[in-house]
Amino acid sequence: MIPKRYYLHGDLYELANDKYYCALCDLFEMKEHFYSDEYHKANNQKKYIGSLERFKKANRAFLKNNSRPKDAVNLFSDIPKKRYGRFYHWLKKQKDRDDPIGDLANDVLTDSSFPLETDSYKIIKNHLIFKRACDEAIQALKEAYDEYKINNNKSPSRGPLKLRFEIFKRDNYKCRICGASAKDEGVKLEVDHKIPKARGGTDAKSNLWTLCFKCNRGKGVSKL
Repeated sequence: MIPKRYYLHGDLYELANDKYYCALCDLFEMKEHFYSDEYHKANNQKKYIGSLERFKKANRAFLKNNSRPKDAVNLFSDIPKKRYGRFYHWLKKQKDRDDPIGDLANDVLTDSSFPLETDSYKIIKNHLIFKRACDEAIQALKEAYDEYKINNNKSPSRGPLKLRFEIFKRDNYKCRICGASAKDEGVKLEVDHKIPKARGGTDAKSNLWTLCFKCNRGKGVSKL
């Protein structure tokens, strides 16, 4: 039995050199058809890549009855692939963590509009705010970004992540002195000791509170 020709989205029709297979419509159409409306424009590359991946993973029984030439002409095979930023690559690896950073990673993986290519904290934060992300997600982004910048062989010296988020949550993700929020422009929240360790303070929750960067630096080692 001769295998039948299998067509991916955008493959040139072997019986007509001016028509291509449209998997979105299940028809052979002229080239102009693939750019005739926003639906096709938005889905052409995704459909081609998806059908190519499925063909590569097909089982032997399917490949025995279906074939596609390696040099098949396709409208979308030369479309450049998306480039991913280093922060996105790092964040993807955190998806199995049982903490807010792990939750953020899983949310990002299901967000089709996430700015994958950038490493800019400001751009990513603005995206989360636009998507109406909760305060915990905004703070998780800041924690993730700080951790990403730290050498993988070193641990942050800011205390356990779980404890910090317990304090952030207790204080409603706001500075206890000025009320600045994690969503405010340029605001960086930190967990600080009310009584500094240098003066005998402990890591007990009652001695910890949320301060913004400016208030924390203004406080110094004074006892409040």
